[in-house]
Amino acid sequence: MDMRALAKQLKTKQLSPTRVTFEFEDEVWEFENPQVVEANMMGNVVFQVLGTYNLLKDSSGEDLKLIMEKTNCTKEEAENALKEHKDVAEAIIHIMG
Repeated sequence: MDMRALAKQLKTKQLSPTRVTFEFEDEVWEFENPQVVEANMMGNVVFQVLGTYNLLKDSSGEDLKLIMEKTNCTKEEAENALKEHKDVAEAIIHIMG
């Protein structure tokens, strides 16, 4: 099959999300302002994410719980502080300061 014919069959669409997050068991990848392409390939929807990501280790687990417990902040505030400071103690100090 010709590549042009294949490309026409894919039915791609450019999307403009402000953030894409992949959550794994022990880490989170966060893409800010990524380029995202949606394609329909033989009835299956496929997404391609382009850009750089920040690695947020354990941001869905114990680190966030500890920050929230010590500062009485929301999960979003804890995530933002951990992302900015990359250290649990620094994130707690920042929120409390």
